[in-house]
Amino acid sequence: MGYEWEKDINWVVHTKDNKMFIMRDHNWSFAAWEIARLNKQIKSKSLVIHVDSHLDDVADGVRVKNLKTANTKDEIIEVARSYDRSLGEVSPSSIMHIDNFIWGSLARGTIEEVIYVSRDTQDVNTLESMRASEDVESLYYLSELPSDCNYLTTRFTSIDSFLSHFSESFFKEYVSNRSVILDLDLDVFNNSDSKSDLFPDDKVREYITRLFQLYPWDLITIAISPDFCGGINEAEHLFSIAREIMEIDLNTMHKLV
Repeated sequence: MGYEWEKDINWVVHTKDNKMFIMRDHNWSFAAWEIARLNKQIKSKSLVIHVDSHLDDVADGVRVKNLKTANTKDEIIEVARSYDRSLGEVSPSSIMHIDNFIWGSLARGTIEEVIYVSRDTQDVNTLESMRASEDVESLYYLSELPSDCNYLTTRFTSIDSFLSHFSESFFKEYVSNRSVILDLDLDVFNNSDSKSDLFPDDKVREYITRLFQLYPWDLITIAISPDFCGGINEAEHLFSIAREIMEIDLNTMHKLV
């Protein structure tokens, strides 16, 4: 059985109230965040909870063509477009990718703090580490951030550690008066990048339920990421659990592009 999102890298749908965006590939989170800010659903300098197998914090997102001049929904959509990695072509330069969209929104001032919940073995690209490197490229990336940017990061290596740290009351206090986004990549429930090694269903249900109920999120973005879930069927299985818990009806959702 084929799924509508299976081979369409531009598959993005959203609820009527624009509070939830679901996408095949994660670069479209950029579009969701920027459109939400354009519509005044979130404020600038928002907090993102990034729950993903990967950090997706590659700093060259600041180089994306027309990144800072995009001021309409259609212009933002064009900036968010990526390329089909399955074709085996060399990655074009200056475009949005599945791993650099966070820095794209940092450069626009839409987000300013990210709590990373990821098993990724890489280190987060913090302002401090990039300044300390004195690398020409790193200094360029930093120069593309807003002059008043105070990019904050916190790192948790598992959903358990994140949820153990933040109770609902503590998280609400931590958020304060900021807008807050839950950015969930379903590949976080796969222990491998190259094969299928999914969490047990009961743990997937537990984690999605607890994340969903932690806070009345201003915006939720969900990436299906079949390339990293172990396959199409595995991705659909995880997606079906998320749909059940979050009461998602795809028939009532609207296409973004």
